[in-house]
Amino acid sequence: MKRIYILAALVLLSACATLTGSEDYIPIGPQNLSVQITDYKKMHVFITRSEIRRPWASLGLYRIKNLPNNREVILREVEGIKKFAASKGAQAVIINQYFEEQADVSYPITLAAYLVRYLDQVSAEDKAKIDEFAKIAAMETIKD
Repeated sequence: MKRIYILAALVLLSACATLTGSEDYIPIGPQNLSVQITDYKKMHVFITRSEIRRPWASLGLYRIKNLPNNREVILREVEGIKKFAASKGAQAVIINQYFEEQADVSYPITLAAYLVRYLDQVSAEDKAKIDEFAKIAAMETIKD
């Protein structure tokens, strides 16, 4: 009887584990900017870059892979992306959704979110860090 309970618990835990995907964060822009706390509940979510009407820079790319194709799971993960973005100092996110091609009928989803930092209201210190990052990035491009 004890084995049945253990087996049932393992099945439930493995089912819960499949509801969330694997996550990774790739820093893209300057990471040492002062963090401006943004309420993630009020954070703007964009689908394309062209929707953003203010000067901005991308702080990084946050991805969640292998999510089930389920509306409730996706909405929950979008809220998680917004919380993560706010913790990194982002003021908005650009979220794209990709389907992973597989032979079976289930298509896992990947959410990719660019963390957006607006540049029209940055401090002089942050502006200097952004300019320095741009110079280093340009030098790396020239080397290649």
